[in-house]
Amino acid sequence: MKIKAVVLSILTVGTLLGLRTVPGLASTKENVTAALGTAPQGIAIDSYFETGTIANNSAKISDTDQGKNQAVQLTDATTGGDELGTIWTSDAAAMDLSEDQTASMWLYTGDSFTSSGDGMTFVMQNDERGIGASALNTSDESNPTPATGETLGVWGDDINEKYKSADDLAATGIQNSWALEFDTYNNKSLPSTNSDDSAADQKKTWDSYFASSANSANQFDLNESSMHIASAYPGDKTSYNMSGKNITVTTYGGFLNLTPTNTTYNYPYAVLNHQGVITNGFNLLGTGAWKHLTLKWDASSSQMTYTFDDKDPDTGAAKTGLSQTVTVDKNKLNLGSDNKIRWGFTGSTGSNFENNLVVFEQVPGLVNASATAKLTDSTQSDKEITSASDTVNAGDRMKLDYNLNYNGGRDSWQDVQAKLNLPSNIVFSNATITYANGDTQTVTDLDAQSSTGQALSETLSKELSSDNDGATISLSGKAVVGDSSETTVAATNNRFNGSNAITQASLTGFKVEKNDDATVSMTLTGDDVNSDSTTARKRLTKAADVAVTGKISYVTGTADPNSSLTLHPVLNGKELQTQTLSNSDAAGTFTYIIPASALVAGQDNVLTLYATDSKGHATNDVSETVNLSAGSRSLVASPKSSFNSDDPRSMSGSEMTLTPDSNWDVTVDDTEGTGDQWTLTASATPFISKLRGSLSADMTYVTSDGTSSSLMSGAVNVLSHTTTSDDDVVNITNDWNDSQGLFLNVHSDALEGTYFSTVTWTLGDTPT
Repeated sequence: MKIKAVVLSILTVGTLLGLRTVPGLASTKENVTAALGTAPQGIAIDSYFETGTIANNSAKISDTDQGKNQAVQLTDATTGGDELGTIWTSDAAAMDLSEDQTASMWLYTGDSFTSSGDGMTFVMQNDERGIGASALNTSDESNPTPATGETLGVWGDDINEKYKSADDLAATGIQNSWALEFDTYNNKSLPSTNSDDSAADQKKTWDSYFASSANSANQFDLNESSMHIASAYPGDKTSYNMSGKNITVTTYGGFLNLTPTNTTYNYPYAVLNHQGVITNGFNLLGTGAWKHLTLKWDASSSQMTYTFDDKDPDTGAAKTGLSQTVTVDKNKLNLGSDNKIRWGFTGSTGSNFENNLVVFEQVPGLVNASATAKLTDSTQSDKEITSASDTVNAGDRMKLDYNLNYNGGRDSWQDVQAKLNLPSNIVFSNATITYANGDTQTVTDLDAQSSTGQALSETLSKELSSDNDGATISLSGKAVVGDSSETTVAATNNRFNGSNAITQASLTGFKVEKNDDATVSMTLTGDDVNSDSTTARKRLTKAADVAVTGKISYVTGTADPNSSLTLHPVLNGKELQTQTLSNSDAAGTFTYIIPASALVAGQDNVLTLYATDSKGHATNDVSETVNLSAGSRSLVASPKSSFNSDDPRSMSGSEMTLTPDSNWDVTVDDTEGTGDQWTLTASATPFISKLRGSLSADMTYVTSDGTSSSLMSGAVNVLSHTTTSDDDVVNITNDWNDSQGLFLNVHSDALEGTYFSTVTWTLGDTPT
């Protein structure tokens, strides 16, 4: 029975420890080059990270096929193991826990078929050792060294028999910290005993088991069944359960060995109190694939949400992932008044080995960026496409918007390259980028494709920051159908790669239906129509309403009445109010008026029209181009004007005020369009006579509210005006009277004679 039990226990242990390389079997070094070659796009590891200053740190910065310095390699699967790699943010890049934060990254946790130890951790820490922090192996108390294996470089090092209290064990972990582990090896090794073994035999088994140092520090995961993700506080005693194992052995002595004596032997070992556990059998870690991690810190609730495997490594498309939310006790982190904390990664191996790699997308506090994608069917009253089952009609006009958002950070979002996978079955005709500050950028290399979609890459010309916190990439096009009556369009994912932050936006698929029961066309009518009957051009020298006439014809199928036909106008890229045809007009005929107020002078104004009917049929596009000559603004002033000539007054030796004679004329003619703004100012030189010298007088301008200003002291604002028509004429002198306008105030010591002054009139834009 005992032999059988021993054999069974060995098999059991072998099952429990099956993730380790079985002694005696050959193990091969995992190919890190292959792992780096399949790494997703990340941001370059810059000055915001520093490798830890621990001895023999295995962490290093590596290149990937995506570029230089893209990945952190914590361990490198060296046969023999016992590696520890650490990397930490610099002081300047500490995370501010008083604000919401987002971190996202890709993790590679080895290949379970060739290696299985031990894993890596994401750590927030305020350990006084800074970037030199790690778990400590204190087997030699005079010379503690960084601990590997089960500790993952962050948890306390459970040296059996040495640490019998949680306080002592916690003191060997990274202090003032919270860690999230990605544990690829289940440390759940204990000796196996049979139920009919005596206590003495059990003691011998346990004594023999813990006599081997290989079995020390190998019980953290007794409560877990497989590889797992979990969190706890490495430097806090509440993270460790130190109950261990007690075996009571009874011995007999005294008279005839009849007196029993009970002796209890304690075998201490630590079990880690895992919080927020995520498991998924053998499909979680060590799969030889890159897995995405998103961490979101909610400052108001002090909660960290971690979501694993939430993006596809090949396409970047969002996945549901596996998620947990835990409350983090900030009192255990020893935060200062600035609420900031250092963070980074540790990774370790024990007797086994694996590659532990990290590629960063967003670094907390550096740049917090996000993006969304939105597809709408303008023909169907701007219906938003939100599901793969949503349907659009062939010919529907589609609008696709990618919205990029800068949500905060200490740096601007820089060198952003939009890598767009445009959906198939939409012929895109134009694309523009509009920034939050009003600047625009035209996408010039748009190459529309109707069946296979298009990969479009465009670099934003502006950085995104708190002063310019968003950009919208807008594309417009027309839905087209494939060979069948209904075409299924696949979902797409789009990446926005900045030098210091990366984010994605996914777009759902949809269906395009063919309306093959009718064919509808639109043509233009009128004198200015080109030979193709779908384009027209008109030139105006003065703004005026433009009537665009045309006809909608059914090439095949049954025609709808006019009241069921709707015009869709777009002027200079802006969608305008739709218009329904009138039944009082001939079938299919229409007139659309471009109002004069909508025309912009000095450029081509392009009106694009198409029509839809009640069954969803859409016509082709027609366009009318109206070129309105640039307007002008002119100032006309009488070259010679006078005071005191129409009705002369003699000098009386006292103060006199003279009004302008009838030969004054100042007129502004503005044809730059309604709403143009201008300001007229005037200044004057002193009156001079060749015989008598200067005239003792002052020329002033009095406004309607009685304010008087001297033209001889500098330029005076005569009038600020906003035009009310496209041909706006204002005669300044028409409003002059005995209390308003231009006046010459002659002083009492003035001498009679003829004097001359130069008045300068200046017409300019009104400051906004």
